[in-house]
Amino acid sequence: MADFSSNEYSWCEMTIDWGGRIIDGITEIEYTKKQEKGSLYGRGCDPHKIIRGNKSYEGKVSIWQSELEAMTRDAPDKDILKLNFSVGVSYVPHDGGQIVRDTLISVEFTEVKKGMKQGDMNMIVELPIIFTRVKNQQ
Repeated sequence: MADFSSNEYSWCEMTIDWGGRIIDGITEIEYTKKQEKGSLYGRGCDPHKIIRGNKSYEGKVSIWQSELEAMTRDAPDKDILKLNFSVGVSYVPHDGGQIVRDTLISVEFTEVKKGMKQGDMNMIVELPIIFTRVKNQQ
């Protein structure tokens, strides 16, 4: 019988990297893999099977303004919407458990929106992303 570990990973056990460096100024990451699905109908009123269509990938990252400005300086025409890169998300448990790494391939930002309000001590910028696929558990 397979051994199943129910240990959970925490934020402090995650490392996120892109562009060849670990990103210290990241406060959130979220990524989603979707697939179009439908029902195949024939004789009768009930579906006969589930059919599958295209896959899509999207998410968001939240980073410090200073990380955004550093990427903007290095982006083509100083426009981060022109960047294309891979993102590595590694879950590295402190207790020596299994390391899990997901790699988001061909990531691009779809929008950049800056803002602050009274009392903010730093700016966190939320950047929506799209990508072409995710390699799970690399």
